[in-house]
Amino acid sequence: MSALVYDIGLHDGRDTSHYLREGCRVVALDANPVMCAAAEANFRDHVRTGQLKVINRGVAEQNGQLEFWVCDDVSEWSSFHHELASRNGAKNHQIDVDCVPIRHIVDEFGVPDYMKIDIEGNDRICIAGLTSTTAPRYISIEMAHPCGERDLQILAGLGYRRFKVICQNNSWHQVTTRNIGFYEWRPDHFIIRRLRKLRAAPSRLLAGRRTGESGPWGEKTSGAWHSVDHAHSVWRSLREIDERQGTHGLGWWFDIHAKK
Repeated sequence: MSALVYDIGLHDGRDTSHYLREGCRVVALDANPVMCAAAEANFRDHVRTGQLKVINRGVAEQNGQLEFWVCDDVSEWSSFHHELASRNGAKNHQIDVDCVPIRHIVDEFGVPDYMKIDIEGNDRICIAGLTSTTAPRYISIEMAHPCGERDLQILAGLGYRRFKVICQNNSWHQVTTRNIGFYEWRPDHFIIRRLRKLRAAPSRLLAGRRTGESGPWGEKTSGAWHSVDHAHSVWRSLREIDERQGTHGLGWWFDIHAKK
């Protein structure tokens, strides 16, 4: 049977599109009704055949409605946290969204093979709502620079033993304690831009992916699996670099991938 993938944080459907091309069955969830309506239209054939289920809900600790801020300037900044949706003075507006615990989605559609989570500040609520029996074999979340160690602790408590830190805007390459120095350079530095351009062309060709997507999952991710201690070391180093950069920050985006 084809793999079951949860796209938690559907956004503009780029990740869902790739999962569908891979032949996966996809459950895609997003709090923004505009994004869900667009996905229903863009993937109507997949919805009709049952390969895709689009759910306009937010992930929360319990059932109910919550305030959600839609960022009008940068759609991927939309969040249940107003400070994220309004960062850098971005225009935003508030809507009320129906929310459910992630366990209710799993109860209805089954334990997935992979769960991608990228929901602007609520990733931890999602993983904290899982149990060792409802957690998928593979999972990924956006790395939180200030408190990523808490996320790693939760994942380890769910039974995840192997980890990778993947840089989303460096052609989905793995970050390790050996290459961490590369990320002392900001991505807009001219040398880094040149290196990323050379690296991106073959990556897009081989993975069939576009900029802005979360990248490959499971065994298709870059590099080798490491221990949770190694992931902690990478996170700490990235946090320290981020703090040294000051208000500009790293400029890189990272996901934590884990497998049982």
